[in-house]
Amino acid sequence: MSGPTPTETRRWAGIGEALRRLALTIVGAALGVGALGAVIALLAGNDVARGITDAYYLVGALLFLVGTFPTGGFSLMRGTLTRRRPTGSRQEPTILILGLALIAIGVLVDVTRLS
Repeated sequence: MSGPTPTETRRWAGIGEALRRLALTIVGAALGVGALGAVIALLAGNDVARGITDAYYLVGALLFLVGTFPTGGFSLMRGTLTRRRPTGSRQEPTILILGLALIAIGVLVDVTRLS
């Protein structure tokens, strides 16, 4: 009797799909935060570009800070709580990367606005 042949698992298997999801998350967050900043700036009667950069800075900094807090065993991705002790920053780098990406986008928008 011949069973199914196990598939070869490589170290970097699936990294392309994970990077694609991360890129889509960053693009979606950038569009959402930028739109929200633009709407708030328009409603307040301020410069739209300034409102967008402020939104990127604020949300990016908040996500960065949340990404560095120890979880105490709580996982946002799994939605579970374990009894392990906090070992430092979160083991899920998505929030941290998203925060840094939004700050970087804010810097780019700010630099292009000033030139």
